[in-house]
Amino acid sequence: MGYSIVGEQILKFRKEKGLTQRELGEAIGVSSSAVSQWESGGAPDISLLPALSDILGVTVDALFGRTEARREDMEETVGKYIASLPEETCLERLISLMRRAAFSGCVQKAADIVDFDSRDSEMIYIAKDGFVTAVLSGGQSFLSAAHCQEGVFAQLLSWGEGVTRLFSTLSSPDALRVLSKLYSEAPKHRTVGVLAKLTGISPDETEKILQKFTELKLTEELELETEDGSTRAYAVNLNRAIVPLLVSARLTAESSSDIKIVADKRNYGKGGN
Repeated sequence: MGYSIVGEQILKFRKEKGLTQRELGEAIGVSSSAVSQWESGGAPDISLLPALSDILGVTVDALFGRTEARREDMEETVGKYIASLPEETCLERLISLMRRAAFSGCVQKAADIVDFDSRDSEMIYIAKDGFVTAVLSGGQSFLSAAHCQEGVFAQLLSWGEGVTRLFSTLSSPDALRVLSKLYSEAPKHRTVGVLAKLTGISPDETEKILQKFTELKLTEELELETEDGSTRAYAVNLNRAIVPLLVSARLTAESSSDIKIVADKRNYGKGGN
């Protein structure tokens, strides 16, 4: 069995996945012309076969035309693939894979009317059992997803007194400035005076903001003993989802020229754009 059959199989599985030559090439770090050469009778480097099988959702055996090949466990395969990537690219690749999975499995028909060949795009998929929001671009990539048992998704969008207090607190520009400073750097405890100096806000106002954050469990408070007496220090509460909230808020508030696809499949799987 020659290597030419590998190119034929790549062409077959690429079309089944709805990928362009450019998208497949970008997914494994080669040019679209390289993919074209494979599909015209060439052969990829053997070291690329595991990545190709992962992206195309088939086994390496299937790339050689062995139809009896068993499909691999994709969760395990994706995990191994992401773990094998360089640290500086693994997050971007993870988001790209998740976005592609959502597109392929949920809103593939949208490709008939929207050019998905662009690297910069935003996808919002909403279903009765959850949602996926994915932004892929050269400057920023973002992924947020939730899956719930049927009928539970609506509870994610409900709110009570705690949510009202959260938005009331974050309505202050000074509060947002303090929160952004706390979460944009490596977690560490800082005193009121340090945070006031970093944000340019008065110490009294900074302390009031931090006390509200602690009540909302956005920050944790630590009492320190120094040679000058007791003082309080504050650090972020890493058990909270405030970072996705802040990113989502910015994406919501800012207009963008990115491609946007919105799919609503809550009515028995019939979606709209």
